Amino acid sequence: MMTDALTAMFDWQMPVALHFGAGVLETLPARLDGDRVVLLTFAGAEACGLLSRLRGLLGDQLLHVELVPEGLAELSRLEPLAARLWPIMARWPETVLLAVGGGTVLDLAKVLRCRSLDGDAATLEAALCDRGDWPMLSIDRLWLVPTTAGTGSEVTRWATLWDTGAEPPVKRSFDRPFGHAERALIDPVLTLSCPPAVLRDAALDALSHALEAIWNHHASPLSDLLAVSAARRVIAALPRAQAEPHDLAHRSALSLAALEAGLAFAQTRTALAHALSYALTLEHGLSHGQACACWLVACWELAVGHDERVDAGLARVFDTAPELGAVHLARWLGSVGAQADPAAFGITEAQDRIRAALDSPRGRNFIAPVPKPFPQEPQIDVPAC
Repeated sequence: MMTDALTAMFDWQMPVALHFGAGVLETLPARLDGDRVVLLTFAGAEACGLLSRLRGLLGDQLLHVELVPEGLAELSRLEPLAARLWPIMARWPETVLLAVGGGTVLDLAKVLRCRSLDGDAATLEAALCDRGDWPMLSIDRLWLVPTTAGTGSEVTRWATLWDTGAEPPVKRSFDRPFGHAERALIDPVLTLSCPPAVLRDAALDALSHALEAIWNHHASPLSDLLAVSAARRVIAALPRAQAEPHDLAHRSALSLAALEAGLAFAQTRTALAHALSYALTLEHGLSHGQACACWLVACWELAVGHDERVDAGLARVFDTAPELGAVHLARWLGSVGAQADPAAFGITEAQDRIRAALDSPRGRNFIAPVPKPFPQEPQIDVPAC
């Protein structure tokens, strides 16, 4: 059944003040209006010139700079970071924690802004691992500036931390009402320094967010509009950005797509492809975007035919019948250098993984509660995208 968009009932919450556009980073000093800043950014910000640019913009307002090494947002990073940042935030409680970077930096910042009043990050870590109650917190001010076009973290209330010390390693989710940032500045210029692999994998992440918002039990007419627009925008813009990596128009399109997808899945949450992706990241070290993308074709096949709304949304992604869309998607993924088949990573029990993932919290958001037989390569003759 399909609910008419004019009669559908849904809620929408988005407390983040958004500022989008090429050059919007230059407006940062005016928006801060003299407030002090603690900067959390990625280690490569120094080499690419971003750190010196931020120092120039912020001047004496910048109290401290913390560089985050490359890699996953690991739970083990919290305590040493908190030991350096929290005393500064406690001394100047109106200071803004400014996070500039990709998903690792933004996710770490969301948790670090939750400052334990006793100054002990171990109690915060225990709460994240469900080993204790949440401590008394001071929720510090948080502004986010993404440097990739994909994560959407700047407009969601949750973060992912990887507990690599657990056996086996697991993903810990931070999901609290106070997870939203106060502000997000999205400047497509900052994505121009992304290496080709980061450009692609971030865009795959945005596409995954968009599709996961469509085949989702919690979708609404408004989230569908954003998700379909985001998916179409990524599909059009990523190949152009790969071919013309210095063209700001293509990067702006991808940044807008990532924002649209972020706004959509901030309401719906993610679904089956994300539930399946986490093991691939831990087992094979795949980027989050690629780990999600290799399940999208299978999820598309499973999603078709269960709900008229979902079918209508998927049909608009490639302007074709929804059952043909998986073929177009597989070809498109191959054209941008992404893998569309989990078997390429040694996954021989894909159907078992899908069945297990459908019982996970994210899997239960997926529109099809019972999987069909694992989809084979569709035998349909369609023109190339």
